[in-house]
Amino acid sequence: MTIKLEKNQTGIAGEFYVAGELSRLGFNVTLTFGNTKAIDLLVQKNNSVYSIQVKSIQSSRSICWNIDKTKVFSDHYYVLVNLHVDNPERKPDFFVLTGTEVLILFKNTPKEGEKRTYLDYLKLLESPQYKDRWDVFEQSK
Repeated sequence: MTIKLEKNQTGIAGEFYVAGELSRLGFNVTLTFGNTKAIDLLVQKNNSVYSIQVKSIQSSRSICWNIDKTKVFSDHYYVLVNLHVDNPERKPDFFVLTGTEVLILFKNTPKEGEKRTYLDYLKLLESPQYKDRWDVFEQSK
């Protein structure tokens, strides 16, 4: 059975997976709604609050995450998720980056420059320091 999610389903699934994982790790998590789409999750632990943007792709065959660099903030965190809907037995991959790392790692597209940038999934797999890096929240404050 082949599963194909709509774009909004992919985003919502990624946000809920990240919220669940952070909750499992002892963080208090709030999903944002409405006009706060630069922030998908507000996360709190040990008197520190973190703003998180989640970007999701559907499958192992997905090639990259896209982001508008003009909307990246250095004090936010970004969690990139591969849902692996093409392999339901496989758990999602999570990559946790700071806003500064996003600005460095995401590559500009030739046509639109910083307005549309991408980060290749296979390239990120070659950088294991970002995979499941949930402790970045504890280290940053």
